[in-house]
Amino acid sequence: MKKYIKLHPSAKDSMLKISILKTMMYCGVLWGLYHPEHQGWAIKAEKNDYIFPFWLSSLQAIHYAKIHWPNYVPKKITPKDFEQSLMPTLTRLHVSPTLFNHKSRRFKLSTAQMRLFFFNDADLNLAVA
Repeated sequence: MKKYIKLHPSAKDSMLKISILKTMMYCGVLWGLYHPEHQGWAIKAEKNDYIFPFWLSSLQAIHYAKIHWPNYVPKKITPKDFEQSLMPTLTRLHVSPTLFNHKSRRFKLSTAQMRLFFFNDADLNLAVA
């Protein structure tokens, strides 16, 4: 006799997170805010936490910078930037990478998750093959 598992409806928040993850994995480009004069990425203090905001679109990053960080400009996060600069710094300072969207929703990741979803060499090799 077959057994069926009763599935509960997904919470709206969970579905949003799954949708964001799917989009993130296929977009291929991430944007952060960068201060050209100080040559550093924006890090935001929130409550008892520090976050590194990033976006899937340069337009969203521009809009956020105009309001919150007028001296910062959107900059594409390259795999080299991530591996050599961002990942070590975020890990050392215990900063959470956080995806921002145009509706002020946020999705926190660990640096390991950010690396897995966006900068995983195995995924890049599969896409090229």
